[in-house]
Amino acid sequence: MSKTYKAITFALLMLMAAGFVLSQTTLKWKPVDFENPGTRRLLRTAAGNAYFYRSQPEKSMTVKVKDLTAVEIRAISKAKVNKPEFVLKYQNKRTTFNLKLTAVSESYQIYEPVRITLPPGLTQLEIISYDRDTYFRVYVPVAVQSKKAKIPSLKITAKEGVHEVAGPTAKHDYYSFNDKTALAFQVNKGRPFSLYVRAELTSKQTPVFGIYEDGKLVQRYELSTKRTSTYKTEGINHLTIGKKVDFPAQDMVKTYELRSISKHKFIARPVIRKVQ
Repeated sequence: MSKTYKAITFALLMLMAAGFVLSQTTLKWKPVDFENPGTRRLLRTAAGNAYFYRSQPEKSMTVKVKDLTAVEIRAISKAKVNKPEFVLKYQNKRTTFNLKLTAVSESYQIYEPVRITLPPGLTQLEIISYDRDTYFRVYVPVAVQSKKAKIPSLKITAKEGVHEVAGPTAKHDYYSFNDKTALAFQVNKGRPFSLYVRAELTSKQTPVFGIYEDGKLVQRYELSTKRTSTYKTEGINHLTIGKKVDFPAQDMVKTYELRSISKHKFIARPVIRKVQ
C-alpha cells in the first residue's frame, strides 16, 4: 500500500469521525470577556441577559481567540447611529464591518451579529469603534453534546383496547388482547417486571394465552375458570381470577407479546418492579 493511499485513507477516516461528532452535538454561542473593557450596558432579552462594552476613550478592546475558528461580534447602540460600523484588527490587518439594524428596544438599537471566520494560529482580536454610543460583545462557539433519547422503562406498542379495572382499593388500566390483536410492549434493560392477566369468561373453556419474547413463543399459561367477585370493568361481565407472572431484568431492551391461544379476550397489566 502506497504512502499516498494511506494518507487519503486516513484523511477520509478523520472526516467521517468529525461528521459523527458534529451529528451528536449542537452548536451554541457563549459570550467571552474583553481584556481591557471600558463602561458597560446591560441588554435584557427573552433568551437571557448580557453585558455589552465600549472601549475606554481613544482606545480599542482586545479579546483572546486562541484555538478558535470563528467568533460572532454582537453590538448595540443606546442612540440611533448614522453609519454603524466597527474595525477589526488582527495580524496587522484592519477590516471595517458595517452593522445592520435588526431590532429596536426601548433602550437600544440592536444589530445583526457579524460572524467572523478566523485564520489558523490567531490568538487575539482587536475591536475599534469611533462611535461612543455603540457597545460590543464577542461570542464564541461551544459544542454541546446532544442528549440521547431516553428509553422508557415500559412502553406499550400494540393493544386491542384499554379497560379501567376497579379492585378492592384502587383502579388500574389493563390492556386487552384477543386472537386477532396482540398486546405488545417494550421493557428497558435492567428492569424486572410483573404481569397481571385476567380473561373474559363466556364459556367453560379454559383460557390459554402465550407469551412471545422477540417474536418467539417462550411460555403458555392457563387461567382458572373461576370468576372474581372483587375486580370489575365496564364491558366485561365475568372476569377470571387473575394470574401473576414475574420476569427478571434483562441486559438488553426486550419486546414481549401476549397472544390469545384459546380465542378468549384477555386483559393484562405489565408493572415494573423496583430493583432491590
